[in-house]
Amino acid sequence: MHSQSFTLPSDGKWYLVGTTSGRHGFMEYIYDHTTGNKPSIVKGEIQFINAKTFVIQKQQTMGYSVWNQPQFALINKGGVSELWVKATEGINSGTFQVIYSKYVSLKLGNISDIDLSDNGGLLKIYDKLPDDSHLYTGNMNILDGNVGIGTTTPDAKLTVKGNIHTQEIKVDLAGAVAPDYVFNDDYRLKTLEEVEAHIKENGHLPNIPSAKAMEEEGINLKEMNLKLLEKIEELMLYTIEQQKMIQELKKENDEQQKLFEK
Repeated sequence: MHSQSFTLPSDGKWYLVGTTSGRHGFMEYIYDHTTGNKPSIVKGEIQFINAKTFVIQKQQTMGYSVWNQPQFALINKGGVSELWVKATEGINSGTFQVIYSKYVSLKLGNISDIDLSDNGGLLKIYDKLPDDSHLYTGNMNILDGNVGIGTTTPDAKLTVKGNIHTQEIKVDLAGAVAPDYVFNDDYRLKTLEEVEAHIKENGHLPNIPSAKAMEEEGINLKEMNLKLLEKIEELMLYTIEQQKMIQELKKENDEQQKLFEK
């Protein structure tokens, strides 16, 4: 097909780009608008599958913030899936150019809508993609070798915004020490009086972060599990010591009872 384009205003409205029915639609596009004296150019590819609210998107930019990038939405209406695009509100109007498409019936912005939620069908609005080359699959984003699910800015090898459901998690202890050192003869176990004083002064157990710190910084599960195991092992030592004292008191009590009976 020959290249086709339409003006994409920055009026806060969604514009219908194209539809597909019964096929896996593919489209390659260029979006550009002026920012001061410089043009902002985005080149990308997008695939959307009929009967599923699902897209695969690849995008390339040249150093412009995510604020300037186009945003896509997909509506599945059973037999037809619609692809919509929206520009950032308040920027200069730009040109959305379809370089190539396959199995897509182009609409080229001839229909606009301020709210897609009342159009019927299943609606999915996708987050804007950041700069550089990325791959966004459904709710998954790959950025600089990091994988994000539910987020476009993963800051670790795997970043998940939402719940995780799994049967098992295995954590390596590389760089960490299991707290069996608590049972070493040279380990100094705080007295219960010292623990009580620490709680009164700080409001939390020794070597455990405060509630405020956990709320602000989150919890490292490996580190926290090791700290909790340390507390459990210390608690076991306190329990053993208290049991010895109980046995000693019981012994003394039995001896006094025998003397009393005599």
